[in-house]
Amino acid sequence: MKGTLTICVAIAVLIGLSITSAVSFGQSQPRTDGPGRVQQGAEPHPNITRAIRALEAAKVDLQDASHDYCGHRAAALEATNAALNQLGAAIACLERRGASTTSEPVTNNSEPAAAPAAGIERHRYIRAAVNALRSARRDLQVAAHEYCGHRAAALEATNAALNQLQLGLACDSR
Repeated sequence: MKGTLTICVAIAVLIGLSITSAVSFGQSQPRTDGPGRVQQGAEPHPNITRAIRALEAAKVDLQDASHDYCGHRAAALEATNAALNQLGAAIACLERRGASTTSEPVTNNSEPAAAPAAGIERHRYIRAAVNALRSARRDLQVAAHEYCGHRAAALEATNAALNQLQLGLACDSR
């Protein structure tokens, strides 16, 4: 009797764990109706959402950088903040217009991260910010909507941040 009870409890625990795993796995996968189409209930702005995450990562890297790179780090941080503000306004604009229910296709534009150089890299935070900004730029370039003109403004600010970081790296190497 005691052995049967132990087996029943073990089976119930295993069933519960497999149901939990199946539910969480299903939620983490993008849902599509076919190539280039997203099911209802999926993330409505996946490219914009990924761009926001990349810009936030770049912002953290820029804040963690050790010095100012001849003033270009601060300018890049300002441009990154401007891009984030534009993307917040983009989503708000679509929601006001009632267009947030139309999903854009999910694209996978991520490229493998560059391999770190041997030893400690001198500009690791700036290079990480550059990689994150490039990722944001790719996502903004393929976003399906104009987002009331805010997508283009965010892309322009992202490019400005990248330009500032290139200038900063050049200034620091002199």
